[in-house]
Amino acid sequence: MKGFLFFKWLKNVSLTKKLYFVVSIMAVLIAVELFMLSFMVHTLSSTRAVVGAEGVWSKAQKDAVYSLTKYGYTHNEKDYQQYQKLLSVPLGDRISRLELMKPKPNIDNIRKGFAQGQFNPGDIDGAIDLFIRFHDIYYIHNAIVIWTKGDYYITMLQYLGDRLHKQVSNGTTPIAEISQTQDQIYQLNEILTVLENNFSDTLGDGSRWIEHLVLKILFSIAITVEFTGLLLTISVSRAISKGINEVVRISNTVARADFSDRAKVYSNDEIGLLATSFNQMIDDLQKKIGEEKQAEEALVTQKNLYETLLKTESEMGEGVCITEGEKIIYVNEAVCEIYGYNKEEIFALPSFISLVPEEEKPRLIERLRLRTNGEQQQSSGETLVRRKDEKIINIEYTVRNITVNGHIQMLSIIRDVTLKKQAEEQLRKERERAESAEIAKRVSEQFLANMSHEIRTPMNAIVGFTDVMLKTPLNAEQHQYLEAIKMSGDNLLVIINDILDFSRMKSGKIPIEKRAFKLSQIIAMCNELMHPKASEKGIKLSTHIDKNIPDNLMGDPTRLNQVILNFTANAIKFTTKGEVTINAKLLSESGDEVYLELMVKDSGIGIPKDKLSTIFEPFIQADTDIAKRYGGTGLGLAIVKQLAELQNGSVEVLSEEGKGSSFYFRIKYKIAKAPLADDKVAVNVRKEIKHLNVLLVEDNKMNQLLALKVLSDWGWGVEIVENGLDAIKKLNNKDFDIILMDIQMPEMDGYEATRRIRNELPAPKCNVPIMAMTAHVMPSEEEKCYTVGMNGYISKPFDTQVLYAKIASILEG
Repeated sequence: MKGFLFFKWLKNVSLTKKLYFVVSIMAVLIAVELFMLSFMVHTLSSTRAVVGAEGVWSKAQKDAVYSLTKYGYTHNEKDYQQYQKLLSVPLGDRISRLELMKPKPNIDNIRKGFAQGQFNPGDIDGAIDLFIRFHDIYYIHNAIVIWTKGDYYITMLQYLGDRLHKQVSNGTTPIAEISQTQDQIYQLNEILTVLENNFSDTLGDGSRWIEHLVLKILFSIAITVEFTGLLLTISVSRAISKGINEVVRISNTVARADFSDRAKVYSNDEIGLLATSFNQMIDDLQKKIGEEKQAEEALVTQKNLYETLLKTESEMGEGVCITEGEKIIYVNEAVCEIYGYNKEEIFALPSFISLVPEEEKPRLIERLRLRTNGEQQQSSGETLVRRKDEKIINIEYTVRNITVNGHIQMLSIIRDVTLKKQAEEQLRKERERAESAEIAKRVSEQFLANMSHEIRTPMNAIVGFTDVMLKTPLNAEQHQYLEAIKMSGDNLLVIINDILDFSRMKSGKIPIEKRAFKLSQIIAMCNELMHPKASEKGIKLSTHIDKNIPDNLMGDPTRLNQVILNFTANAIKFTTKGEVTINAKLLSESGDEVYLELMVKDSGIGIPKDKLSTIFEPFIQADTDIAKRYGGTGLGLAIVKQLAELQNGSVEVLSEEGKGSSFYFRIKYKIAKAPLADDKVAVNVRKEIKHLNVLLVEDNKMNQLLALKVLSDWGWGVEIVENGLDAIKKLNNKDFDIILMDIQMPEMDGYEATRRIRNELPAPKCNVPIMAMTAHVMPSEEEKCYTVGMNGYISKPFDTQVLYAKIASILEG
């Protein structure tokens, strides 16, 4: 498209601009050629400068070896100092090499190193560019490898020099030991000589490669310049000649007194303006000739006038047909295309009624009768017609009566709308399909919510009574059985929660909040919730927070808590001994944003290496034996991954089978501007509450019994009703400190009961605290509880400590 627009622009500019454009393109290409030549010559010069610097390095190294060996014989300290001075030259080059190998080298350090290595100051920057730009090129890469080896042997030379200096300075070292050290120095010098030769040869090969490359690039650019210039010249020349030839052609046509044709205007340049002016001249000439024939045209019959009108309609792309009675007397080409007949075949038809299917004929005959009788002057609509190839198509029509020489005729304007009707039908089917999919999704979500509610209701009694019984005197066998029941119940709840979360994520209904929270409280909460499970297995659970992390952050604390709890529960689940650690680390801080890494590390069974790549996929576990031994759906880590991605974060796992795993969650948070107050609700804080009167609104007998047991054990008074209507009646007759309200109940649900209490009862009864205690766990249900006027929410099965803490928080206001 862009190329098309370019040629369109080039076509419409003036001839002068076309020529300027061609010259400009040539100049740009030549400039590119000169730039590439300069760049490659500079690179070649830098390569040769490095070769020259290698000679300086080599000479300094050999002179250093000579001074060192001389020192071994003379024991003159000046010889040793001369050796150190000479050795500083290759050591300076080593400084530059080590800096160049860093991901982000310090250019000043490289310059200092090359200066110490006695590089020509004017060649230093070129050498730096050479190594940075071309370090992956074969020759430069090999030269760096040889350089690195040479630095290693220079380090060895330093070591032998120090040793020789100590031997000579000692004064008691045997001559044999000094000679041995000198022999090693000679051997090292030979190795360095070979490396220096290889370094020079490699850079020489690289220099020759660059020379060949320069020639190839210059040749390629030269060819490009020549061909581009040639193509542009041909293009501009053809455009000019094409316009001129068109003007000449029309001139010859006009010379033959043929005014039917016009010159095609190919561009808006001078030639295009000439063609436009020529056409205007022809139009004026034709107009004058037309005016001279005006008298003759006045004699044209009304039928001919209508034929002119019909031709105009035809040029607009619509079918035009004139009928008299049932006989077709005129059609344009568009009608022929619509029906698939030529004009002779259409005129030969006995009646136009034969063009419609049998089921349409009665309606067409009735419309014809009304128009023939004059009862209907004009009509429009849609109908079906049969083409010559027997294909049935849809057409739109507009029919009006006309009178020609006293005869009533019907002028029909016809348009083929088959594709339009097909598109409308396809759109209708797609809309129905989309509506069906949406209904199926809503039914699926409602089914999951209902199933969750129906499972959680009895699970509340199972898990709750298990906790109650575990607090009673038991023998070891009974305690073991109850622990098994509790573990199975907890596992089932995890499965239910995972399925619900996964379903909500698949439907895109997981909201991500942005609100202030304290990181330390989130991690402390996770530690408190997971500590009992860790203690049961004899596992140490510890936490550590980087002191550089700001405690007040902005984000979604609920999803952060969910990720850490999932990682921690997983770690405890697969760890039989040792410890589990929750660690928060600051990766970076920029302005008002921090990049954190939350890690949960365990000493558990670990994950096989071939399973690491799929561990975050849905329904995936390390192997089937683990699924049988530890249970679970394989959804937990998939949910964590999706939660991380919803918050623009990421997850990772590192693991070694038999030694443990480390799960990472990395995410960016904004720093909260104002400090936050400490959260009042903590599961490990239990303020003593006495003499509390509780109204329990619950229709399930088992859940009534469980709640009564739990609340009574706390020393509270409890009265029970089975629906919202009875709750209102009971509240009218007695005061209560708090109402624990189920949601789904017969006669009147918890929502309606709360609305009536808030809106219909007098103060202070209308202000009684109400907390939802329900098996509904969808986020929309919790939000609805607060919307109708409830003060709190807890899902079934409930943890007794959490229940106590939430009631205490509500009562404290």
